[in-house]
Amino acid sequence: MDKPVDIEKTLGYQIHQLAFNMKGMLKAVFKQTGYEITPEAYFLLNLIPESGIEQGALVKKTGKDKAAITRLLDWLSGKNWIIRRVVPDNKRKAIIKISPQGKEVLVALNKALSNISQPMMKGISKNEHMVLMNAIKQLDDNLLRIVEKING
Repeated sequence: MDKPVDIEKTLGYQIHQLAFNMKGMLKAVFKQTGYEITPEAYFLLNLIPESGIEQGALVKKTGKDKAAITRLLDWLSGKNWIIRRVVPDNKRKAIIKISPQGKEVLVALNKALSNISQPMMKGISKNEHMVLMNAIKQLDDNLLRIVEKING
């Protein structure tokens, strides 16, 4: 008979806990700054370059479905933090840009979060940080390939 897995010692559980704690920290910092924003909306806003980006590219970058991205963009647009422009030649496509108000929000939130990065990385050397980032990227790439294979 197989020995039961101690879930708390698995990589998946550790990553899940880290993500859960990271989300909790983000929510606390956002609340402290006075901005009403979710971690998902914050990361999406950060993915929009100065030059703008097509909505479909955000779907690919995030791995979220089109409906979820549309809901987040609708919410960001309602806050006047983004500007959505329909592509004249193709009415089904939209270019997303950060508004001046959105830039102000990002600057404030990124500044508040910069105070968290250093204490969070306490005890982790620059080399360990680089190894960790490479390992996380490799894990993500591997998982994407596995999901593609499962989905056919």
